[in-house]
Amino acid sequence: MSEILYRDFIEKIFYLKDKQGRIIRFKLNEVQADYYNVLVDDYPDMQGIRENILKGRQFGISTLWSAIFTVDFIMSGLGEIDIINSDIYSYKDEDTKAHFERVNLFLDSWLLHSQGGDYANPEHRIALEKLRKAFLKVDTTNYLETLNGAQIQTKTASAKVSGRGSTKQNIHWTEPAFYPNTEIMSAEDLMTGAEEQVPDGFGKIVRESTGNLASDYYAREYQLGKDGKSGFKSRFLAWFSHKTYTLEAPDGWEVPEYYEKIYVDGLATIDQCYWHYMKTRQLKDKKRMREYPTSEREAFLFSGEAYFDADALLKYMNSVQDPIRKVEYATAL
Repeated sequence: MSEILYRDFIEKIFYLKDKQGRIIRFKLNEVQADYYNVLVDDYPDMQGIRENILKGRQFGISTLWSAIFTVDFIMSGLGEIDIINSDIYSYKDEDTKAHFERVNLFLDSWLLHSQGGDYANPEHRIALEKLRKAFLKVDTTNYLETLNGAQIQTKTASAKVSGRGSTKQNIHWTEPAFYPNTEIMSAEDLMTGAEEQVPDGFGKIVRESTGNLASDYYAREYQLGKDGKSGFKSRFLAWFSHKTYTLEAPDGWEVPEYYEKIYVDGLATIDQCYWHYMKTRQLKDKKRMREYPTSEREAFLFSGEAYFDADALLKYMNSVQDPIRKVEYATAL
């Protein structure tokens, strides 16, 4: 499917709830749009997608992927494309519920739109029960199946859930760096077992998470993708990618040393730096680095139980010079 189909479908048809619980049209924010454009450049046919995404909080990447999976589900249910079966895994039960509610809202938006209705109009929603029955064979609390067999479901990653089963085309792991390891099953076993169900070169496998060094599997997989040693592309989204993270800096406020490089390089404005400065003053070191990371190093390094002060350790690390190459060392001798 083309870039026009996904983005146009999402922005012309889907609704979602904003932070205040209001029903609004889904318009990609700047981070979502930038990421989506990169995605389409790398995967023109939007197939064979393999993504590791390391990010800060509330960028909307999970929401975007839920929307893309829902488009696949709808188009598959209509018979416009081959049958697509999609799984969305979450870290906590409440997140699993939230993801499924979002998928249902996207589906309901389309069902009404297909009949000339509008989800924003409460009177139009009266018809939803009838429309869902006409499109769905199974309609439960975490699983949907169309009359022709397309499926989408949400699951909580735990020892009770097995990743193995029938063939899948799409898998979205949300916050996989925090999946539990138990005596019954490790996060690695769960993820590798599920991903083996997706045919090579087809479908979409997405792992997106904030950092957590305690999860050596996700950290290792992210690094392999970054080094080009796996079939996955690894991408990092720093807090300053979100241009709405801004707060007017008071007159005379000097940019702290921590922000100098990203400010001088034009990656963040002074108002963005001030927003991050004020936002993170309230948070402990490890939470600040994990939820609003400036670099990949921060996202992973300070995600566990840090013994040293984060700011002091970062300053030390950034002052360390690259090692001398063998040829340079020999010449010096």
